Amino acid sequence: MSIVTCKVSSIEKLNDFLYRIFLAPQQAVSYKAGQYVSVVMGEKDKRHFSIANAPSSEVIELHIGATPENSYAMQVIEKMQSDGQVEVEIANGEAYLREQSVRPMIIVAGGTGFAYAKSIIEQVVALKLTNPVHLYWGVKEQDHFYLEEQAKQWDETYQNIHFHPVVELADEQWQGAQGYVHQAVLKDFSDLSAFDVYVVGRFEMAKVVREDFVKQNGNVEHIYGDAFSFI
Repeated sequence: MSIVTCKVSSIEKLNDFLYRIFLAPQQAVSYKAGQYVSVVMGEKDKRHFSIANAPSSEVIELHIGATPENSYAMQVIEKMQSDGQVEVEIANGEAYLREQSVRPMIIVAGGTGFAYAKSIIEQVVALKLTNPVHLYWGVKEQDHFYLEEQAKQWDETYQNIHFHPVVELADEQWQGAQGYVHQAVLKDFSDLSAFDVYVVGRFEMAKVVREDFVKQNGNVEHIYGDAFSFI
């Protein structure tokens, strides 16, 4: 895998813990919707983040959740801020959008996994795919929906795209689905055999999602998630 130098075009803090970064590769690159970059921090230190935009763009968008307690991500932010550029491997991962598939899709995203979902949905829109797409975005608290308006806009604009927000620790005012995000999928679809499923989130989350979806007729060959390579 070749390493590409990227200029840091902008770093925007979206809330107390999340940064939106745009990188400008200094040479032509290609990748598939749903793949990730590995930021090179050292010879054997590469840190992985989902690409948050479709491949048609000339920039690479990242959503990085980072706090002082999370050194894995915070050190990357600090390096970008101080150096103004980073070296990355682009086009990593096998959980990319299967563009030729005509099966309906379920995307299960936890937290900043919305970046992964955003890349896939932008590509669905760009290619004018008509497959039904169900985006289940789960967060711990309602105010963690950092780009909720974008997700709502897809739902309102495109007949085949449906947004299902899920809050784990919901307050009394929340009217939507509550609990773990994948449980909302299981409640809505009793038979998952027809779906392509894309999963992004913590390793332990991905493991449980796959196990529970298979119990509900999900086809393991059509459940995609890069976390599965590590568990």
